[in-house]
Amino acid sequence: MGLDMYLRGHKFTPTCTDIHKRPIVDGYEVESIDLTLGYWRKHWELHNHIEEHYRRNREIREIYFTADDLREIADDVEADHLPEGDSEFQLQPEQIAKTIKTFKDAAAWMDRDDGFWRTVTYYGSW
Repeated sequence: MGLDMYLRGHKFTPTCTDIHKRPIVDGYEVESIDLTLGYWRKHWELHNHIEEHYRRNREIREIYFTADDLREIADDVEADHLPEGDSEFQLQPEQIAKTIKTFKDAAAWMDRDDGFWRTVTYYGSW
């Protein structure tokens, strides 16, 4: 069975401050953008770890993370604290390093203090 996994960033431009002006696209203000922060295919161990430890509400499809959550996941991957499995990602050092970097970079992105409001979400699709 296939599994596509997405780590997305949502960047919102508030109007309550004058720090940033919203750009205009096709005659309309752009209030926010979505960014692809990470993507994995068939990394069941990572998916199961996220589902087990970070899903707070079974009714909501997306999982919302704090910056601390993202750093914790990076630490868990680095310490090999994912569930056992035979995924190619879990076995390849370059994929492990890429996954750790993806989560650490997402945490740093959330921590930016530049006037934008940010959220990071995860969802897996199969």
